[in-house]
Amino acid sequence: MIVAGSSALARKAVLGAVWTIATGLGSRVLGLIGTLVLTRFIAPDVYGEVSAASVVIMTAHFMSSLGTGQFIASRPNLDRQMVFNATVYFHVAGLIAIAAVYLFREPIAVHLVGAPGMLEFMPGLILAMFIDRIWYVPDRLLIREMRFRSVSLRNAAGELTYTAASVSLAVLGWGGNAIVVATLLRAVVRVVTTVPAVKLSEWLTPSPLSREKARELFAFGIPLNFGSLANFGASKWDNLVMIRLFGEQVGGLYNLAWNLADIPASQVGERIGDVLVPSFAKLEPEQRKAALVRALTLLALIIFPLAVGLGAVAPTILNDTFFNEAWEPAGPLLAVLSALGVTRPIGWVLSSYMQVYGRTRTIMVLEWLKVAAIVGGIALLGTIGGVLWACAGVGVAFGVHALASLWVVKRADGVPYMRLLRPLVRPLVACMPMVAAVLAVRYGMRSLDDLPRGCRLGAEVVVGGLAFVASALVIARQASRDFLQLAREAVRRRR
Repeated sequence: MIVAGSSALARKAVLGAVWTIATGLGSRVLGLIGTLVLTRFIAPDVYGEVSAASVVIMTAHFMSSLGTGQFIASRPNLDRQMVFNATVYFHVAGLIAIAAVYLFREPIAVHLVGAPGMLEFMPGLILAMFIDRIWYVPDRLLIREMRFRSVSLRNAAGELTYTAASVSLAVLGWGGNAIVVATLLRAVVRVVTTVPAVKLSEWLTPSPLSREKARELFAFGIPLNFGSLANFGASKWDNLVMIRLFGEQVGGLYNLAWNLADIPASQVGERIGDVLVPSFAKLEPEQRKAALVRALTLLALIIFPLAVGLGAVAPTILNDTFFNEAWEPAGPLLAVLSALGVTRPIGWVLSSYMQVYGRTRTIMVLEWLKVAAIVGGIALLGTIGGVLWACAGVGVAFGVHALASLWVVKRADGVPYMRLLRPLVRPLVACMPMVAAVLAVRYGMRSLDDLPRGCRLGAEVVVGGLAFVASALVIARQASRDFLQLAREAVRRRR
């Protein structure tokens, strides 16, 4: 009975991962195309200022989230009073955070970040944050019920709205405000499509505020919230440090390179993490170790070729697509930053595993270790060697976080290092023929002139992808078979 339940849950989790990854990647591809168009109408320094304003406001959002989303998603048996209490605390904290950012926006922009131009964009982004928080609790309730298809489609609708609006307004000459208005519209679409999907009685049934329930929420959520804040800071605060060290223009180039390099981690690794939390929670404790090893194996098979391949084609992306000359210096930054796609998702899976056991304080410590490593690495290496060395410091920091997370799981649950690391080796080795194939295509096409934009990149991607599939079936045979079997079972179950 347990085995059958585990198999059914695995199929549901895989199907959920397929939906979240497919829709996430689809919307991300369109978003990437939109970014390519935006770069032709928005200068790097303006892009850097909008990004800095967004980072500051999103920091306020994470600081005031109280771990509510993770608490709801990982507790399938919460009563309505608990959900209502959590909702009230979440929104009260959000209003306080919004007011604080608005009142202190000038000191933050001028003195802390050193980018006065971001003041123009902060009010609109603050309003977007206010609207977006209305969507958050219903979205977490849908995730708790493992309605991944519904969540994925609604999130994709918001991202598509953002892409279409930002591109259209940028073409019309709105500059950085095109991004602000698009962010507002995305928030509205999320609210309009998600809130009606959940009965109001599930989260807005008026109930007394309980001190006991507040203690339960805060004991679980606040340490995890600090961990989530640190995770956000690890992916965004480096933008502020880069602007502070090298100015808004370099900050804009770095932000673009980061967004491209982060696609494998954020659109695949984090989506898998969203699926794993409720999936691990529904497994028996003795089954979770095997599930962790299996998740890491499949993650490596999916993520590693995306990250390594992105680094291999980085020079071609910036020289053979829609980017104008002002953005071409971001190419070397992208090549260096792509390394984070290999190590960052490992930390996500291990964090999902520890979260189910309630080790929120451990997660918090690990996340802040990562933040310190990133900020310190950028500041130290950037001061010594410049921008590329600062980018290298980011990849090293994510590697340190992944190794520290592995050590914690070994110490707490007795899972040997090699049992967790061994499944990662073969998928990584299978990426080497892919890199060789990409370089061979680039060398072979050097003498070809006057090719349409995108042809060189398309050839490198197609040949590199085929090379990885062939090498993975030979070098990572067991992992490939496992992935194909799970995919077939998920499709069969869906039919």
